[in-house]
Amino acid sequence: MTTFSVRDGQFWLDGQALLLQAGEFHYFRTPAQEWSQRLGLLKQAGFNAVATYIPWLWHEPQQGDVDLDGHTSPLRNLSGFLDLAAELGLWVIARPGPYIMAETRNEGIPAWVLERFPQLRFGGTQDMVSYLHPDFLRCVRAWYDAVFAVLAPRQVTRGGRVLLVQLDNEMGMLAWVRNQLDTNADTMARFAAWLGNITPQAAVQALTEVGHPQQAALLVAYRQFYRSYLAEYARRLWAMAQECGLEVPAVINIHGFGNGGKTFPIGLSQLVSAMELPGMVSATDVYPLAIGEGNFHQLLLVNAMTRALQNPQQPLFSIEFQAGGNQDFGGGQTSLYDLHTRLSLSVGMRALNHYLFCDGENDPLLSPVRRHDWGHPVRKDGSTRHHYAGYGRLSRTLAAYGQDLILAQPQTVTTIGFRLDDFATEVNLPATEDCTRELTHQREVILFDFLGRGLALTQRPFNAVELTRTALDPTDMPTLWVMVEQQLEDELQHKLVRYAQQGGRLILVGRLGRAAVLQQALGIGAVHGGEPFVMGELTVWGVEHIPAAFIERYDGDWAEVFATSAGAVCGFVQALGQGQVMVLGAALAANTLEDLAVFEQMAARMGCQRPIATRAWVDVRLSVGAGGKFLFLQNYQDWPVETGLEHEGQPLLGGNTIRLAGRSGCILPMEWQVRPGVRVEFLTAEVCERLETADELTFELGGDAWVAELQLEGYALLNEGAQALGGGRWRVNGPGALRLKRV
Repeated sequence: MTTFSVRDGQFWLDGQALLLQAGEFHYFRTPAQEWSQRLGLLKQAGFNAVATYIPWLWHEPQQGDVDLDGHTSPLRNLSGFLDLAAELGLWVIARPGPYIMAETRNEGIPAWVLERFPQLRFGGTQDMVSYLHPDFLRCVRAWYDAVFAVLAPRQVTRGGRVLLVQLDNEMGMLAWVRNQLDTNADTMARFAAWLGNITPQAAVQALTEVGHPQQAALLVAYRQFYRSYLAEYARRLWAMAQECGLEVPAVINIHGFGNGGKTFPIGLSQLVSAMELPGMVSATDVYPLAIGEGNFHQLLLVNAMTRALQNPQQPLFSIEFQAGGNQDFGGGQTSLYDLHTRLSLSVGMRALNHYLFCDGENDPLLSPVRRHDWGHPVRKDGSTRHHYAGYGRLSRTLAAYGQDLILAQPQTVTTIGFRLDDFATEVNLPATEDCTRELTHQREVILFDFLGRGLALTQRPFNAVELTRTALDPTDMPTLWVMVEQQLEDELQHKLVRYAQQGGRLILVGRLGRAAVLQQALGIGAVHGGEPFVMGELTVWGVEHIPAAFIERYDGDWAEVFATSAGAVCGFVQALGQGQVMVLGAALAANTLEDLAVFEQMAARMGCQRPIATRAWVDVRLSVGAGGKFLFLQNYQDWPVETGLEHEGQPLLGGNTIRLAGRSGCILPMEWQVRPGVRVEFLTAEVCERLETADELTFELGGDAWVAELQLEGYALLNEGAQALGGGRWRVNGPGALRLKRV
């Protein structure tokens, strides 16, 4: 019997760490006779799984008339589709809703639900439902009874191929993107009970009446309530699914990726309580549209913030990992998919569902728009676009490195601390709009484009912690970078002070205007300025005329001042207990080399050193495991780059130069124990494929001019010109494959 589990930060299948590579394919948008060909294309891409929505409105167009075996249409034969995937050896991620979105009518909810039960609606468009309304849950339970009758017997726990089941889709997203409060009577009764000091009618009045004096405070409370509301919805769905036979892990997905990822933590804020349900697996929806030096840091920060909040037993998982956007004559980057996948793997992502992998067509019941194509790797006729080939190439590399790469863990040198409540801004009313506008500016400019970008571009890999949910131990996080935006609770301020007193090096960037505890601890006598959206200039570390906004100036006596504005102090370093605190009171983005030089000096002053330096800039990350080390190098520029690498002043890869083509990446092994008797000390080219028998081992390599050093025992190199270095160590140069034979 196959076993599947989630533990130790990995997915495990029969005791082996699993790199789950899925492609999303919508059987209901492709003729049934073509399903096999599409699934075959997933296999050819090196994928081991298929994911699919299961649209409620498609399978139950009228209440009680459920078709999951194709008796009304071949495109409704869910049973046949799942069995075909199993025959082809693919694992399955099932996504039965009730909501699915996916450009369907009512986001996948059957029309009869909204028509027959109007009391469960809310919102100006009146097509959103209150998740916990009893009538909606009764409808969902009937749907689950039907769909899990098909899914449950096909789970891996019962000898089938269903590994994971997603509950609903993008919970809370519609309310956010439409800026709609759920003022349904059922929800308001729950909100009033949660508050304990207001009637439902009074809550509705305060939230809907323009100018109501309690509006801002009550909306802040509503956002906190809605976290618990969504968690209860997830819990109820999970319980219903289990009653219907669910045994494999349940998944929820986090929505809201926009503006390069800067909006994504709003979804984390909405769903954090659901993510914290014991055993829940969470996964991201990520659509960067493009990747380059200007935005890759945003992807890094999104992943780091997600890891900080997700189930600690699971790896990073993206259940909607962009695979479209390249229309036949569009302007999409064909290199996006390869570079983004490599970047995500370098920070520990071990499950990806490439969404959407195949174009298709809609039945009018699904959508008024016939075409469903967004430039995915596979066109609706089954032919492939240019970027399809990249998936197979990378899959062969990942297979070549195997378990050693999957189990290797990314190395970080510093930590970004964030406050999730800074992203509790999903729904706004007139009373909160100004505050949200200021907060949005600060988190985008400071958190993303100064702290995140500065660390990424200066080659300092980082992790992240949610400040209110994590112990701040200087032993685990010697440097901690924090955006401060006035609204820090006293308890959190005390926590940051203790971190520094215990030896931590704390960097605070932003506004301290209302942070009285921090002001007192740092000896700030008074705070001046800080007006929002007022531009000024800074002089930092002697660099003049640096534009910034939200500039604060501080009165106090500090031994070390590093930043001024109009002659007044806005940046200083202060000893605090056994540690140090650096304060920069401004909103500054690292947009130029001058800005980045400021960041570099800040990091160096606080002892935050880069682990690996390159002669020419490329993004470089290191993962380390028991089976070896793996360097991830990424060139986001359009032109080739040649560079050498050093670690703590010592050359890596034998001092050899690495050449990366424009917009390309590579994974290079070091100290890699391939098998007993074969250890690759370093290799300057990526392994494109690994071919092996009991006696022979061949590595197909990317590029001709490569160098390898190996430690061999019981094996001989078959390449010409191999040089013995003594003690079983050998050096060999390309071109061609690297070939070994047992002797």
